[in-house]
Amino acid sequence: MATALANPLTLAIALPATIVSLGGAGVPAAADAHLQLVGLIDLRAASALLLGALPVIAILRRRPPGIPDRTYAWAYIGLLAMVTVAMLLSA
Repeated sequence: MATALANPLTLAIALPATIVSLGGAGVPAAADAHLQLVGLIDLRAASALLLGALPVIAILRRRPPGIPDRTYAWAYIGLLAMVTVAMLLSA
């Protein structure tokens, strides 16, 4: 049940953060950098990530991996722990 609710809860947290990020002031870039930013998002990098992810999404939709629920739950907790450690080390 917990892993079934993880993605909707992530969406509920990510949407307000995305709105604030897009509405915020942009990061000052170097004079020679030609970044296309929307809020704090680099459009070229986001496009490259999307183009790289689309084939993987198409393949995995047809043949989803059989990951046990317990493994998925522990991996999710591990990723949250890694993000927490990264945030604490960057402060």
